Amino acid sequence: MNSVQPSAARRIVRNAASILLGDGAGEVFVGYAIVLAAGSLGPAGFGRLSEAQAFMEPFDSLAALGLENVAMVMAARRGDCDEQLRGTVWGIRMISACIAALLGVAVAFATGRGSLYPMLVALAIGMLVSPLSVVSLLPFQFHQTVHRRIAVPFVVGVVRLGCSYLAFWFLRLPVGFQLATLAASIVGALVNWGWARRVYGGRLRFDKQLAFEMLRLGWPAAALQFLVSVYMRAGYFFLHDAGPAVQGQYAAADRLLKPVMAVAGALFLSALPTVAGMVAARKFVDLMRTYRRSVLQAVFGFVPFAAVAWLLAGALLQRFAPAYSGAILPFRVLLIGAFFMFLNMLSTTYIVSLGQFRAMMIVSVFNLLVYLGLATQLIPRYGAVGAAISTTVMEAVNTVVQLNIVYRLLARAVREERVAI
Repeated sequence: MNSVQPSAARRIVRNAASILLGDGAGEVFVGYAIVLAAGSLGPAGFGRLSEAQAFMEPFDSLAALGLENVAMVMAARRGDCDEQLRGTVWGIRMISACIAALLGVAVAFATGRGSLYPMLVALAIGMLVSPLSVVSLLPFQFHQTVHRRIAVPFVVGVVRLGCSYLAFWFLRLPVGFQLATLAASIVGALVNWGWARRVYGGRLRFDKQLAFEMLRLGWPAAALQFLVSVYMRAGYFFLHDAGPAVQGQYAAADRLLKPVMAVAGALFLSALPTVAGMVAARKFVDLMRTYRRSVLQAVFGFVPFAAVAWLLAGALLQRFAPAYSGAILPFRVLLIGAFFMFLNMLSTTYIVSLGQFRAMMIVSVFNLLVYLGLATQLIPRYGAVGAAISTTVMEAVNTVVQLNIVYRLLARAVREERVAI
């Protein structure tokens, strides 16, 4: 049994490294594009841009229907991420994206955010483009061959930066930079689709019966993603009355956290197929050992990185972007929360792989209630700092809950496995 664990760990680390290396190259250009937008628009303009993006994000998560995670679980059961599975995911995602995009724009007008209309339309179009990218990535994620498309994020990042400079020169408005993001998304979807066809080939096919099966399995995952997106972006909603400048400060702190979450996301994507495969093979003892070791590695690996980010971000903002110096304290509070987010994404990987989508949905409802209880009291008093504190405390409570759930699920599975032997 011990021989399985190192092999699984090596696959996870190799795939995570490929994601980080490829995405890291692209994120350099994307990060520069964000800095260009923030510096050009100022806190108020950047706040409006960020508010529009935050408003549509829950609807984008709703459109996803949790299918990316469900597809990995289904692929593990089927033994492959074949054309039928990918085609079914694409078909479902296109229908849900159309509905969610229209719903998001309608709700924006109903809640008095009609002034964001041009950016919301660009974001809605982007929601229709993203299913093609998601479906194209699925086989690379399942087979853990992300290294075979390592150059794609670099190409997309270059396009994003180039389009951002066009916005800087010809349309230096929030909608201009959002159109730059849309252009990069379209190019990225086409490149990802072409690369997937080149490597894996095949013609995508939609299967009605499989679609119903995935929706039946995945509706809790859809609710989970929507709820997570709501409480992760709710800070922008509560800060609406504080004005776009305060939203811009919070947005800067939030964006500075992106590299940390990129690491966590890479580990999540690379670990999910392996963990799902081990669940399908009922190797629960190995899962328990891998989980314990991963938690310890996350703890010891995050602390030095966070210490550097704590000092470096403040110095960089004060030196190169003094208009955003108000983002330093919210960022440092969010950085503490990122430690708990890191552990939570790890725990979510195991809970999802074990098929416990309903458990995760219940946890998300609990998280939302905790966040709302904190945010309604702290944000009106402390603004961006209050939003950061609300997120951090909620993630800390979430960590305790999810660690307990994973240990209970794996302990029960191990006992059942030993009884069966």
